[in-house]
Amino acid sequence: MNLQQALVVIGDAHGNDLPVEALETVKSHWAKFYPELECLMDKFIADETSLTDEENALLFFGTLFLAEFKYTPALSKCLALFSRSDSFLTPLEAVFGDALTELTATLFYNVANDNTQALSDYIVAGHQAMYCKASAIEAVFAQYEMGTIDNTVISSHVTCWLNAFLALPSTNNNFLISVLADYCIVYQLDEFKAQFQSMLDKDIFDTDRITLSEVAAWDNTHGCKVLIGLIVNTNFDLIATLSSWQSYDEAGELMVEEADDTQGFDSLMDEGGLLSSILYDEQTIIDNSVPVSSLPRAGRNDPCPCGSGKKYKKCCLH
Repeated sequence: MNLQQALVVIGDAHGNDLPVEALETVKSHWAKFYPELECLMDKFIADETSLTDEENALLFFGTLFLAEFKYTPALSKCLALFSRSDSFLTPLEAVFGDALTELTATLFYNVANDNTQALSDYIVAGHQAMYCKASAIEAVFAQYEMGTIDNTVISSHVTCWLNAFLALPSTNNNFLISVLADYCIVYQLDEFKAQFQSMLDKDIFDTDRITLSEVAAWDNTHGCKVLIGLIVNTNFDLIATLSSWQSYDEAGELMVEEADDTQGFDSLMDEGGLLSSILYDEQTIIDNSVPVSSLPRAGRNDPCPCGSGKKYKKCCLH
């Protein structure tokens, strides 16, 4: 398969189809393919609705290859590409789907290398990206975790970001302030503790991202001080990553055969079992039932039933 044949195959890929052979061909002809990718990036940057479905597919795979190749010459194009609204049903989200929130931190980290200033400039810029700015914040904190930048540098970045977010109140910036508070707590940047805690009564925090009690206690039990390997993959392999995603169905649930656990349940109900003392009479069942029609149903990428306007996976899924 030559490069042009591979591009046709990739452009025709739909849904969960992963054109592995075609992607391997693109990898082996990267120097020849990159100028075509750059043209697609420029076209999208100029008009995000101008690409065909086939071009969107090439943009998707090509941009993620930048992370695998750690292709630093593409940094400015990459940042320009993601300098736009990235919420649900935007053109950018239509192209990148789950990768927009799951892989952009890896993309920014690997393509920026140690250029945290470029990422910082992107974070404070006036564009409407929200999830991608959060990913850039994660990429900079990953550099701090790796020791590429020291406490003085990360503190300088945080000060700059926080001032920018507070200067223009918005839903997006409230989300980003909450992301920032989370990582300041996790990475023990205690010099910002008083500043964040002074905002507790100002309706600034996105409480779906971090709770007021976590800020007040300056303790996030859910936080993780291991961005490298969990959020940022320094040895990113596009085909391997997307292949692993194929293990999940469209609703985001792992596709495994449901085990027949009736025997285990029966043992709990046997005399002396854990549930044996509970009486399941008809009235108890009626009193504690919820009509199925009243239960919210949403896939990971659907709008959250709570009405927040966010994706379900970024809101009430967990």
